[in-house]
Amino acid sequence: MTRIPTLDTQLSRIKSLLRAMCDRVFAGLSVVTLHLESPRDDELIKIVVLDTEVDNLETEIDEAILQIFATQQPMAYELRLVYATAKIAHHVERIGDAVESLARQLAGRKRILHADIIGRMMKETKDLFQRSYMAMFEGDLTQIADIHVLDDKIDAWHRELYLNARRALYASGEQRALVEDALQVINVSSKLEKVADLCCNWAEQIDFAEHGSARRKIKKRKHRVVFIDEEESVAASLAASFLQEALHDLFDFTVITQSVNVTQGGALAFSELLAREKVTPQVFPVARLENMHWSRTLMLIMLGECTLTQAESDLIPHKTVRLSWPEVTLEDATVEQFVPLLRARIDDLSHVLARTQRRAD
Repeated sequence: MTRIPTLDTQLSRIKSLLRAMCDRVFAGLSVVTLHLESPRDDELIKIVVLDTEVDNLETEIDEAILQIFATQQPMAYELRLVYATAKIAHHVERIGDAVESLARQLAGRKRILHADIIGRMMKETKDLFQRSYMAMFEGDLTQIADIHVLDDKIDAWHRELYLNARRALYASGEQRALVEDALQVINVSSKLEKVADLCCNWAEQIDFAEHGSARRKIKKRKHRVVFIDEEESVAASLAASFLQEALHDLFDFTVITQSVNVTQGGALAFSELLAREKVTPQVFPVARLENMHWSRTLMLIMLGECTLTQAESDLIPHKTVRLSWPEVTLEDATVEQFVPLLRARIDDLSHVLARTQRRAD
């Protein structure tokens, strides 16, 4: 009868398989990085083979994990490690798919639009991968403490490339020839942004394995809900206060305005409304739309007759959900009419957002 390996032996094997998987993906990232500096199409083609090896290694890890659950009774740290390894293997496999896609798109291309920005994105993405690798296999958790800050930098470059490519797509005349280049920029930057996000997911699983959900060292960033109106931000601030009261700090909230000036009268009206509705006072500094930082923004809600120009709309990430509540306005309504209407809208939205947050957790 075949002797069942010990739990330590099985854990060592899945970690060894995961390291081999990561080494192959990192080799692919290195080839793509070098290709951006000097073309090397022959080596890009080899990444397809590497991706097949990565897929096979993920299958081996899955089988090894099933063997652990079938033959052992892992507890505490070992159980978290096995669970986290399964999740990490999936993230690394998706990174491998993204790297293969990058190799296919870049192979044979003599010109790469915005190659300087893409090159910087590539190096930062590679750095994120290395940080998660060192935290996983060398136990240096300091490498992933600020990993989300680095991811924000890559998101900003992705947004810049997207806007540049969009301008090229809308261009006329001879610039129409740039359409193919613009589409490539969108695809490449999207893949790099995806790799960066997956590295962050990987880092979170490492931290979970080490500390458990009760002692997370990486603080997960909350998504942001943004309100905007044309009424000196009074309606937007009141909506943000109601929603924050309903969701108990599950999200971050920001108020922006299109008004050139926000008068003291608007602030006083807002304070009076809060006192009347018995809502705990909240401070929402009113930002100008063009100065808004859109990272992690889940939703933009436009109140009343608020509309955006094309230039303003271009500033908002395409992934941001946009809602329009034209009936929620203070302009032609009394407070007695406005507040119940706003409350009803906020109640419906809070139920949806709360369910979304529970699924994410």
